[in-house]
Amino acid sequence: MSRILNVGLMAGAALLLLAVQPALAQNEHITQALDHAQQAATHGAMGHASVLVQHANMALTHANMAPDDNPYTVAAIASLTDAVTHGNMDHAPVATGMATTGVTSLEAAVHVDQALDHAMQAVTHGGMGHASVLVTHAEMALTHAQAAAEISDSPHLDMAITELQSAITHGGMDHAAIATTSATQAMSHLKM
Repeated sequence: MSRILNVGLMAGAALLLLAVQPALAQNEHITQALDHAQQAATHGAMGHASVLVQHANMALTHANMAPDDNPYTVAAIASLTDAVTHGNMDHAPVATGMATTGVTSLEAAVHVDQALDHAMQAVTHGGMGHASVLVTHAEMALTHAQAAAEISDSPHLDMAITELQSAITHGGMDHAAIATTSATQAMSHLKM
């Protein structure tokens, strides 16, 4: 009996790892894009336009591998593309400004990505009637959405925060269906 249980647990762990792995890879691309964008801005501030271009191109490579449902990643790609263009023209100050804008967008993207992941988990658990687990994930999503709102003044982040607070309130009252709807709405706003 214990052997069957062990096999079942190992199979379940393997499935969980396979389900989580793509999300971890996507998060890693945003993190790598941020690291290279920061290096691009640092070198640009030192007047190293060619090194800025190298790091901005690496940032673009990683940003383009991240999911395109995060508006901050999309904004970062536009800024980093402009940084490469100006860096190639040896316009280090302008390229640095664009790389810095890309850094800011990617910092927000990291938080929005985490907020989306946790909001999705909240919706999943809410759909199963697990109100307390929904609340836990909605609270984590709220923390990241608030961190993103400190970087960006998007009204959609404010609306996502309001919906996550509603999900937490209703989930705390064991109203899983209402809380799930609020978490779903939060996800919609996080993608805008």
